[in-house]
Amino acid sequence: MTRLPPSRSNSNPGLIIGLWLGLTLVAGIGIFALIYWAMGGFDAATPAPTALPVAISTTVPPTAPPAASATPSGSGGGGETSACNYPPLPASGFGYGIQSHVFGGGPTELFMGMIREKLGLQWVKIQVRWNDMEKTPGNVEWGTLDYAMSTACAKGVRVMFSVVAAPDWTHTNPMPAPEGQEAPPDDYNVYANFVGQLVDRYPGQVGAIEVWNEMNLEREWNTRAGISAAEYVKLLQAAYTAIKSRDPNIVVIAGAPSPTGVNLTSPEGRPIVVDDATYLTQLVQAGGLAFADCMGTHSNGTNLPPTADGANPPPRAGQTFGGPWDNPHYSWALKSQVEKYVQILPPGMQQCVTEFGYASAVDGQYLATFGFAADVSEKQQGEFLVQAYNWMRDSGYVKMAFLFNLDYGPLGGDPATDDNVLYSLLYKNGAPRPAFDAISAMPKP
Repeated sequence: MTRLPPSRSNSNPGLIIGLWLGLTLVAGIGIFALIYWAMGGFDAATPAPTALPVAISTTVPPTAPPAASATPSGSGGGGETSACNYPPLPASGFGYGIQSHVFGGGPTELFMGMIREKLGLQWVKIQVRWNDMEKTPGNVEWGTLDYAMSTACAKGVRVMFSVVAAPDWTHTNPMPAPEGQEAPPDDYNVYANFVGQLVDRYPGQVGAIEVWNEMNLEREWNTRAGISAAEYVKLLQAAYTAIKSRDPNIVVIAGAPSPTGVNLTSPEGRPIVVDDATYLTQLVQAGGLAFADCMGTHSNGTNLPPTADGANPPPRAGQTFGGPWDNPHYSWALKSQVEKYVQILPPGMQQCVTEFGYASAVDGQYLATFGFAADVSEKQQGEFLVQAYNWMRDSGYVKMAFLFNLDYGPLGGDPATDDNVLYSLLYKNGAPRPAFDAISAMPKP
């Protein structure tokens, strides 16, 4: 069974420029409409009218407001007080989260308002791409992240950083990267130093940090020795020490492996893909969980309900995508994947699902490699997401979960070429998809 998820794109300059040019004439009325809806002008249970010309501004504020001050005791990891006035966590203690593309040039304040006030979620995942922020040593471009953190604080949204992608200057003899592969820095302490800067800059505002991402893929761990859980543990230890020395309340999440179900090597014998269960076992054996409060995991939903058993799928009922039936595997469904990992992790170690979602075709469009999106209607997308949140919370195995994603619909590309758009809760014009309303109406005990 081979199912490698595509790389999550983080920018689309051509799209941003095109939107800016193409929407100039309607920007005023569109932004007004989006603000009106986000502030409660429309019934949250009713999609915005399809004729509404909602336009998304792609202009980053020229001067980002400074991050709000707080004390380290207010990091949002529990029931502590904070200058950000976080609402109390639900009685279950479960963290309801979603990823927002804050570096995509959209109206961050409106999106943060949607997360807290419309969707009723407590957490936002922000992927921090180190190579985009510190292109030369010591010169960090903080503006966009400052603005995002300021608005998250103002809206009372807790923040989880997923810190990835080391800059070129951290590698003395990098591997070829013809497909944009990324690698950790040569010196793991340099990564730890950057993560420490994030905590120092936003005291009391960082609730959780995921240390790297999908490091069982060459795409994310392109080193000469190849993929190695033992090497990753060294990176994790350095980051954990830097984080906890600054704020012990921050939840440190071990990076989520990609669900692959396969082991692959290069012609030279270098590991380039490692089966997720194998990698997780190696990480545990290397002592990695001594440096984590939670084990990061990813679940890329297909055309099975989240509570199905991917290794023993229900009878096929007209689905066009046959992956789960042709190659049964636990990772085709969220429940069976989480339960597989429970068998590997030590008792009491919860999972933090830092990425989960269900793709659904947009206007009948989807990538050829995402045939399962054609089997999931927009209504089913919402139903599956609600079922996933509910099962994860009730299972006791999951500490927090981050839906992918809120806003790639308006900030991404064409649904026929950009898979991120298929998972979005918003249409290209910024109006809510049915899944948005399903999450909004979902009780969050």
